[in-house]
Amino acid sequence: MRYSLLLLLSLFGSMLSAQAPKTKSTDSISSRLENSLLWEISGKGIKKSYVFGTIHMISEQDFFLSESTKKAIKKCKKLVMEIDMSQSMQTAMQLMMLAPMKDGKTLSDVMSAEDYQLTKDYFTKDAKSTEAKMMPFEMIEKWKPMLLQSFLYQDMIEGPMKAYEMELLSIGTAQKMSFDGLETVEDQVAVFEKIPYEDQAKALVELIIEIKKGENSGKEEFKKLVDLYKAQDIDGMVEISSEEFFDSMENGEAELLTNRNKKWIPKIIAFSKEKTTFYAVGAAHLGGPNGVIRLLIKEGYKVKAVK
Repeated sequence: MRYSLLLLLSLFGSMLSAQAPKTKSTDSISSRLENSLLWEISGKGIKKSYVFGTIHMISEQDFFLSESTKKAIKKCKKLVMEIDMSQSMQTAMQLMMLAPMKDGKTLSDVMSAEDYQLTKDYFTKDAKSTEAKMMPFEMIEKWKPMLLQSFLYQDMIEGPMKAYEMELLSIGTAQKMSFDGLETVEDQVAVFEKIPYEDQAKALVELIIEIKKGENSGKEEFKKLVDLYKAQDIDGMVEISSEEFFDSMENGEAELLTNRNKKWIPKIIAFSKEKTTFYAVGAAHLGGPNGVIRLLIKEGYKVKAVK
């Protein structure tokens, strides 16, 4: 359950105050980063660009884009997210092709018979998620367990939901921005192959049990993440990740965050040399010693928090 919630911030990826833009330079890699989800990057031959932290799903009442963020988007010619979301149909088809576990495995191969029946009953009878109900269990039982967790977040969020990626994509389309991704669907799904299916299945079952029992622990953990997000505490997000979310997953932090962050830096630099670019990635990727902000600083770029 713990690291499954982190996926909400890291893999699929803001609330800023609505005051006028105000920037302050980050001079020390070792000092704690300012609380901000929007960061301006410049220097070393790149065009001034912005990096913004998202959360994939959030309740409609908690969602907003500040004027500062909207102004930053308007300055940019290109929108780059973790994957290129402008080709949604193609992306969905790729995901469907890559979703199954290797060697023909199904959920019954990576969890006990009791857990398998619990999972099957939930997806076929109990799930509130429209997406979960639409998918035949005979198909999704072959999927990597972590992918199935995304169907269940709708059961944890009260009321209507919104996704920052979709909102940003709509704005970018209206502005006739160009689009790109820091990685491909193949890159993202490949991460799941580096985490044992049994560990993924364990997290999936834990989440289902908490939802079925009506326990508040899952919602409380989710609320904790949302509170940190709304406070724009990007270092805090990584700290709670290290302390709580990766305790049961070997190499989880390296695979889900660190390694991906390091691969993104050359692409951020290359895109920013071509056009003024707005980057939107999961908020958990921004902070921490190996987060995107400090990695850019280490490369010699000027990075400022936009308040």
